[in-house]
Amino acid sequence: MKKKNGMIVITLCTLFLVGGVAACKHGHHPGGFDEFDLAAATDRIASRLDLTASQKADLDQIAAEIAEKADAMHADRENRLQALADLVRQDAIGRDVVDGMMADKIEMLREMADFTAQRLIAFHATLTPEQRERVATHIENHSSDGCRFGFR
Repeated sequence: MKKKNGMIVITLCTLFLVGGVAACKHGHHPGGFDEFDLAAATDRIASRLDLTASQKADLDQIAAEIAEKADAMHADRENRLQALADLVRQDAIGRDVVDGMMADKIEMLREMADFTAQRLIAFHATLTPEQRERVATHIENHSSDGCRFGFR
């Protein structure tokens, strides 16, 4: 019996440890990205791809538009979280309410994905074949062979 209880404790501890490590978000900024983070990211991309001035301006504009859209998405976050907390406190939860909340969130994410894809496709058209090859090489170098937690 003691051996069985020991295995249960070890299993639970392992789950908590793995869950804790998985919850760590390397590069996560609790306050969101600010203009300095955004500038550093676009500067790094411009440097790695050796972008022209007009390509860099396009990249800066795209990054600013995506950041603005993300900020707009997060503007109502507190209200959505409070609505979720209120829902959890109820004695019973209706499936239609949960489905509605999930549909709203999925639609918001879909709008962001469509917007981002549209802007990145337009930027891709401005890249030279050499720059595209650099991006492709970078993607290949960051394949699933490495650690998923950012340690390389």
